[in-house]
Amino acid sequence: MRPLLVVGMLALAACQPADSSKTPTGVAAKAMDEAANSLGDASQEMEKARQEIATARDKLALANLSLNRDTTQHLAKAEITPAGDLLIEGKRIATTPEQKALVLAYRHELLGVVGDGMAIGLEGARVGIDAAATALKGMLSGQSGDDIGKQAGEQAKAKLKPMVAQLCTRLPGLLTAQQALSAALPEFAPYATMDQSDVDDCGDEDGNGLWTF
Repeated sequence: MRPLLVVGMLALAACQPADSSKTPTGVAAKAMDEAANSLGDASQEMEKARQEIATARDKLALANLSLNRDTTQHLAKAEITPAGDLLIEGKRIATTPEQKALVLAYRHELLGVVGDGMAIGLEGARVGIDAAATALKGMLSGQSGDDIGKQAGEQAKAKLKPMVAQLCTRLPGLLTAQQALSAALPEFAPYATMDQSDVDDCGDEDGNGLWTF
C-alpha cells in the first residue's frame, strides 16, 4: 500500500476524539488495523525502490547524459558520453583535449546533482512511511492530531534538510562548469540553461534566505 494511502487511513482514525484510556472502535479501529498491516508492505516496497535506484545510479554513470532538459526550447538532441564526447543528433562534436576536459568536468558535476536528487526522492518516500508509523503510534497512545503532525514534520525536516542542503552546495560548481564549457564550446552554449537564480533559489522558495521546510 502507498504511504499516502496509509496516512489517509490514519487521518480518518484521527477524527475520533483522542482518549488514551479507550481503544479505537468501528471505522477508526479498522483503518488503524489496515494501516498497521500496510506499513510492513510499504517498507518492503521502499527496500525494492532503494535497490532499483542504486542500480539506476550505477547505470547512469555508464550512460549518455541528456542535455535536453528544457523541452520548450525544441533543441536538437544532445548528450554527453562517459568518455567526454558531446553528441548532437548522434554526431560527435570535434573537441580539443582542453574542451573535452571541460565536458568531463561538467558531466561529473551534473552526475553529482542528479545522484543527490535521486537520493532525496527516495528519502522523501521513506519519510512518508515513517510519518505513517509515527501517526499510528500517536493514535494508539492518545496523542492529538496537532502533536502527531508536529512530530512528523520535525522528523521530515531533520532527515530531508541536510540532503537538500548538500544538493544546493553542488549547484555553484555545476554552474561554474557549465559557464566554462559554454564559453569554450559554442555548440554546447544553447543547452546551458542554468543561471545564478537556480543557485540562489535552492532551498529558499520564499526568497528571504530562510529554509522553507
